[in-house]
Amino acid sequence: MDTPLDETVSDLDRDLSTEWIELSQNVRHLASELETKATGTALAADASQLSSETSRLCDHLERIHRDVEALLVELDEKLPALEALPANVDPDEVQREAIQIHRETHELRADFKDIIKALFMWQDNPVSRVKRHERIHPSGD
Repeated sequence: MDTPLDETVSDLDRDLSTEWIELSQNVRHLASELETKATGTALAADASQLSSETSRLCDHLERIHRDVEALLVELDEKLPALEALPANVDPDEVQREAIQIHRETHELRADFKDIIKALFMWQDNPVSRVKRHERIHPSGD
């Protein structure tokens, strides 16, 4: 059974397929050809506007595609490897804890533990935090 994280990864793989970039480039090319063919006809202004709007849309799609790919690379570098998780640890819970830890590193708190962490640039491990939560609040599974 796939976890929500597995489903998300599968969706991202499909959405980031190169076929979308190829389609974008093909649509851009077709709109440009139509604009060229319509030159001097009654449809020239409409074809020019269509080509311009198509180009803007394709630029936007391709930029989002690049940005998401860059974000995923950055997440891979910053988040712990999920393959090494014990069977009883939920990868989604680890991801939530990693995000929470990231938030906490940007909060200013004045308790002793946080001061020590800041001095040593300490960062909690999300897997350890999930295990600690399980020991404190065992689930009734």
